[in-house]
Amino acid sequence: MLRWILLIPFACLVAMGAGVFFLGAASVASPAVAMLIGGGIERLIDILFGLAESGVDPAPAAQAAFALIGKLGMAIIVAPVVLVAVGSELFRLRSGLLQSGFTGLLAALLPLAMLRLSRAPSPVELQIISGLFLVGAATGFVYWLIAGRGAGGERPAQP
Repeated sequence: MLRWILLIPFACLVAMGAGVFFLGAASVASPAVAMLIGGGIERLIDILFGLAESGVDPAPAAQAAFALIGKLGMAIIVAPVVLVAVGSELFRLRSGLLQSGFTGLLAALLPLAMLRLSRAPSPVELQIISGLFLVGAATGFVYWLIAGRGAGGERPAQP
């Protein structure tokens, strides 16, 4: 019970922090991911200041943009690690490969499902998807290092 109250939430929080770090590292390693993160924020700021300069209230546009950024952050960083953590604990699947793989898969697929991508992705989009997969896999691996690997002690041998 102490595992559910302390260890799993702590491991999820540390993994989410590591996910933010890995997303920054992916933006350094991949120009497409950097353009997604840095270029998107730069364009958002330009649009908001352009609206303010033309006399239009930028608050509704800013609220909508930051809501979308929050949803994408939830879909890339928070939801995959939490869903895999809860699922792996319920089914007692504590393999590092499974936790990394499922977290990476969810981190790559949840943003696509949220944006309802209904066509084949372009090569640049595939690079972004693979970067998100690697970010998710690294996040799942950090969770496994804290809560999965040997957690719960030795299981008794069955006769």
